[in-house]
Amino acid sequence: MNRVSRATRYAATLTAALAAAASLTAGRVAVAYAQGQPRHPPSTGSPLVGRRSCAADRSAGTVTFVSPFGYDASVGIADVFAAQHLGYFADLCLHVDIVATSPDPYALVSSGAATVTNEGSAADALVAIAGGSHFVGIATFGDTSDYALLTGERIRNLRELDGKVVAYHTVMPVVLTEMLRKAGVDIATLHEVNDTSYDPDLLEQGKFAALQAYQSNEPITLREQHLAFREYTPAQFGVPGTFNVEVVNMTFLHRHPAAVAAFMRADLHALTFCSAHAATCVHIEQQSASASGIAYDATHSLAEWRFEDALVLHHALPGKGIGVETTQEWAPEQAALRRSDLVARVPSLVHAENTALVASLYRGHTLVWPGP
Repeated sequence: MNRVSRATRYAATLTAALAAAASLTAGRVAVAYAQGQPRHPPSTGSPLVGRRSCAADRSAGTVTFVSPFGYDASVGIADVFAAQHLGYFADLCLHVDIVATSPDPYALVSSGAATVTNEGSAADALVAIAGGSHFVGIATFGDTSDYALLTGERIRNLRELDGKVVAYHTVMPVVLTEMLRKAGVDIATLHEVNDTSYDPDLLEQGKFAALQAYQSNEPITLREQHLAFREYTPAQFGVPGTFNVEVVNMTFLHRHPAAVAAFMRADLHALTFCSAHAATCVHIEQQSASASGIAYDATHSLAEWRFEDALVLHHALPGKGIGVETTQEWAPEQAALRRSDLVARVPSLVHAENTALVASLYRGHTLVWPGP
């Protein structure tokens, strides 16, 4: 049975990386792209920005993006591969490396060994920052949560989970805890366990009564296998959330704000392209995976991209461009963290976010390309 999950894809990526360790340089992996492939649309082959902007972007040196899930067709990941392949970074005089093999992308970015990565939500970013991570959120791709709880068909009401085993990945997302509370679940009775497999088949096997999932991943896998399940999402219970938060090393942002802005401009420009040409962008990422010897399920990846792209398009902040974030958008998850015991002290949103950078890239809803 051909199953694809974020964990299995990442495990394959890491295995290949270890086998090819001699090709790694200072912990960075420059992604190899197939030669001779046409660009969509073609780059001019020379910088599109003025001499002063070009000099500022080049002075930053290499911008290193670390994928948190390897070659995953998620918003905030596949569009970065596309921006590289389509020449958008080069158009803005940026030199970008993509690392798809790190076991701890957050530590790399926090330490300054890398520059940019993604967190799953505002709450995830706040928990990491509370734990000492030296980065700041600069973009939030969706004003809703991509998290879900999956159960077997026999669970018809979340209150039926009282006293049962509920699995999460690393830490239970605070929005799912809020959802359970709102549904009337007695949280104290749950037997919460950490599952690192990301294998939704464990649900069918009866190992767990409920399993944390990404709406854009495990449910797609289960539907591909024609397996029955129920899906409960925070939005169904009126619980606000966010998904796919771009975070950048705080020191790098302070020293090279123009380069970070250029990275995000190219990334968002690629996102617009990929929204219209989903299959092309999935193929670009597949090429990158193949060049690294990684198996890639293009059918699953295309379904994942289309799901997340729809979340982005339908859940941008009213009146704002895609990726623009506000402290008001993060405030519900900050409040939820204060009600939880995940962190001793919840970070201030003023220090955890930079709300001005991505907003400055837009004129109304329109991304300014290639920029001033």
